[in-house]
Amino acid sequence: MIFLENFRRQQNTFIVRTFFLLTTITVIAYTEILERLDFVVYDEILHFIDSTHDSNIVIVTIDEKSLSALGSWPWSRGVHAELINRLTSIGNKVVALDLLFSELQSTDAHADLLLAKAIATHGNVILPVAPISNNNSGALYLTAPHPIFRQHAVLGHVDIELDSDGVARRVFLYAGIDAPAWPALALVLANPSTAGHSLQINDNKKGDDRLKHWVRAEETLIPYTGKLNSFRHVSYSDVLFNDAKLADLKGKTVIVGMTAAGMGTRFATPLSADNRQSMTGVEWHANVYVMLQNNHAIHPLPEIWVTILSFLWVAIILTGVCWTKNNFTVPLLAFFMVAGLFLVYQSLKIYHVWIPPSAALLGTLAIYPLWNWRRVNQFIRAFLITQLRSSTALEAIQDGVIITDAHDHVVYINRGAEKILRTEFNQIKGKVLQQILHLYTNHNHRPEDRSVKKLLTPGLDCPGVLECGLKTTLNTERTVRITRNQLHDEHEALIGSVIAITDITDTVELTQRIAHHEDYDALTKLPNRTKLMTQFDQLIQVTQITNKTITIFFITLDNFKKVNDAMGHQAGDKLLRMVSERLNESVNQDDIVARWGGDEFILLSVYLTDKDIATGMAQKLLEVIRSRFEIDSLEVYVSVSIGISFYPENGLTSDTILERARTAMYRVKRDGGNCFNFYSPESTLVWTRDRLELEKELRAAITNHELQVLFQPIVHAETHHIARMEALVRWPHPARGFLSPSEFIPLAENVGLIDQLGELVLRTSCLASYKLLKLGYSVNVSVNVSPRQLLNKNFLQTIFNALHDSGLPPRLLILEITESAIVNDMERVGNILTKIRELDILIALDDFGTGYSSLTLLRELPIDIIKIDKSFVRTLDQNQNDLTIVQAIIGLGINMGLLVVAEGVETAKQARILLQHHCYYQQGYYFSRPIPYQALLELINKNR
Repeated sequence: MIFLENFRRQQNTFIVRTFFLLTTITVIAYTEILERLDFVVYDEILHFIDSTHDSNIVIVTIDEKSLSALGSWPWSRGVHAELINRLTSIGNKVVALDLLFSELQSTDAHADLLLAKAIATHGNVILPVAPISNNNSGALYLTAPHPIFRQHAVLGHVDIELDSDGVARRVFLYAGIDAPAWPALALVLANPSTAGHSLQINDNKKGDDRLKHWVRAEETLIPYTGKLNSFRHVSYSDVLFNDAKLADLKGKTVIVGMTAAGMGTRFATPLSADNRQSMTGVEWHANVYVMLQNNHAIHPLPEIWVTILSFLWVAIILTGVCWTKNNFTVPLLAFFMVAGLFLVYQSLKIYHVWIPPSAALLGTLAIYPLWNWRRVNQFIRAFLITQLRSSTALEAIQDGVIITDAHDHVVYINRGAEKILRTEFNQIKGKVLQQILHLYTNHNHRPEDRSVKKLLTPGLDCPGVLECGLKTTLNTERTVRITRNQLHDEHEALIGSVIAITDITDTVELTQRIAHHEDYDALTKLPNRTKLMTQFDQLIQVTQITNKTITIFFITLDNFKKVNDAMGHQAGDKLLRMVSERLNESVNQDDIVARWGGDEFILLSVYLTDKDIATGMAQKLLEVIRSRFEIDSLEVYVSVSIGISFYPENGLTSDTILERARTAMYRVKRDGGNCFNFYSPESTLVWTRDRLELEKELRAAITNHELQVLFQPIVHAETHHIARMEALVRWPHPARGFLSPSEFIPLAENVGLIDQLGELVLRTSCLASYKLLKLGYSVNVSVNVSPRQLLNKNFLQTIFNALHDSGLPPRLLILEITESAIVNDMERVGNILTKIRELDILIALDDFGTGYSSLTLLRELPIDIIKIDKSFVRTLDQNQNDLTIVQAIIGLGINMGLLVVAEGVETAKQARILLQHHCYYQQGYYFSRPIPYQALLELINKNR
């Protein structure tokens, strides 16, 4: 009877333990508690699977060699444009750039245009998008290439998912903010049909009040190819300068990215365990591309199926053991363990499906003590400690692991902990944890912080997590994330602790560098506009308590353009850096100096309490900047204009105060510069209202066709025949009188009305010339074109529409341009003028002889007519030098087959001298002032 009761008790215990085991395995499998152990198994199995190496992919690297050849990073966008153009020249079908061009280069706008053009010409350039979180507001937004780059590019996300152990094993093929809208960059590269260039991007980085999430979809694991750096690498500079290297890229898939030390993002991968090297982002994209190209993506089994399979595996083994009633021996245990791993291996190799085996293997392992529980029960505690010490998983991971006993003495550390602490296990074995972990959470390195004390307490009652600083045995400092968990035996008695240490120094430093680039100007290293506004608002909050005054200096360089034009943009950049250094040296330590943009700087100070002291500082700044600068062995002198305002005297917000300081600066600049001025409400209001009123009246005048187009004849001086006429616009203002173009054309350009005004003049001129043609008079009409009109992408269509609607033959239209419309972007203007000339429209170069690049323009551009500037004609009969210059221009035009027109002819003597030197076409008050169309028609009839 006693025997039967003992047997039943044993059977009931076995059933309870079996139920507990199956329940535990189900929970472990579903909750992925053993995720890191699964990672270790996956990494080891991956080494036994041969991956296809694709020789068709080439990585163009921004490496040390390229930095040596092309200079320090960042490079001009023109360099990237040249690379794309060279790839285009060899017929490259697709190129991916792992470079984020989210902002324009403030110092080289032309280079941005070149890059945008190169992207458009190539037609299949892939650029990255990535999620960025604003640390201040917590807002999530998408960082994407600037619109001028992405409009002709293909976009793919470069979000890289790191597992809990910091290793990149997986990729999400689609991701996006609140919806997985963006394909991965490698997916776009492998399958262009998934391209995301049609998706709308919100460029407003401020975000909104809604909580946004980065949503991912279509998760796959990556079967990495071979070893690190197994793909072919070609240096960026070789592609630019070595034609043979460029030719080798024909027919290849090209990915461009950073590999130079200290640049770009690097990730730990399963391959990193071989040589402890991280993988660059561009090589990571190459691995994903090869995976997709060869259809080798590994699909992780969903948690529910992992749970079911783990449960069934353990249940089948238990059923088989119970049915056969054999002892569950160690060899049988080993067989099932190996069989389980073999099935996982076959599933991964043949079907490309990953089944995490840890839960099933743990359950298999647990069957042994379950079946033989009497024999092993007494060894459970020793087995637990031994298993923790000898676990290969702890040695395989890069995180540091420290195990202590119940009295906080160190009994084990893994290689990751040795690397982080810069010590060896035998040197710290048996020491108290507080003796080897020198932690601090503030800049004073004070270890008595309460959070540090709590984490280092042996009797911690719950898991503790802390991000803090760590001083190693070599006195180097690292930033770490520490997690501490207590270990208990089956009776809930404390037997020790497990401390996990993750070195996040590189991540923190990268985050700090990114934050610094967002807040500071790359050229001068001063705070940028965004950082300035933040500092200004903080300063206002402080002064509201202290009742101090904030003095604002708005500083701009006078005639900065002359340095850029004469010496190049690099010299201009050097000058801006020198100016920023002098400003920093001239102010108090707590003053704020920032770059507002271009050649404008801001100084904020709380030490200048009244206008007299502020005047002294302004005078000091004027003298400091007036001193000689030496740039490229040349002496350069510049001056500044300074506007000054005060908080709270001149306003209560940072925007208002800065705008008023800027207004004061513009008043100084308008009066000649090289001085300073305080904000004056009265004069500012008059000036602002007058300008706004004039702008409103100009818009109404254009809309209501109140502007008047007059025509000045261009006469053949020998026959007095009117062969051409120049259209000149005037504004008969009802209150201000007859306004010349110089009084309203600059305003039209500044407020965006020049295109409307120019189209009005062009249509009126074409219609007038057509009317003369219908009356039997073939008179060419010259129309002046402003630089902004010429560079407008719709300008050619505007010309075509004007000619079509008026019926005027293109040969009777002449477009007059000035050098200022050309020299800033000669290549682009040359292309536009060539297209205009192909329409049979004539091109005239106005004000010839007054610029420094006239001869270059005649050589490079399709010019038909040169017009001698009136400044040379005015004193032609009095100044021998002017006569000599005019003779030279006429001779130059005749020798080049160009028509020469002299402007500003006011006397018969001037006309006669010009005629003697074979300048037959003349224009000026001597022949006629600008007159309305009807008066011009009467003059033509009279001359006839």
